[in-house]
Amino acid sequence: MCSVKGFSSILVFWNGSEKNAAVIARAEDRVFLQGMVGEEIGFSRGISPVGKDFIMRRYRAYGGPVPPPIDHRGIDDAYIGKASVTHYFNGGKWLGLSGAD
Repeated sequence: MCSVKGFSSILVFWNGSEKNAAVIARAEDRVFLQGMVGEEIGFSRGISPVGKDFIMRRYRAYGGPVPPPIDHRGIDDAYIGKASVTHYFNGGKWLGLSGAD
């Protein structure tokens, strides 16, 4: 994840190459601010790799778009403690699948 001038995005480096990285899920950082301890405000966006079991459990629990055949990991993009969406690359495009709620 990268944040520049108040906006964060997920960068995907295909096969570990720094050339032609995919930039997905760009959003304003302020959307992910929440109270932490006392009066402290913190940035609460996090990403993690997720596999078929995670993707299918979330689909069965929350519905949403039917996942394609899962043969690689997706990226769970979370507003920590709130909700998430799982980004999955399939058929040349990024899909937004059910994450945690």
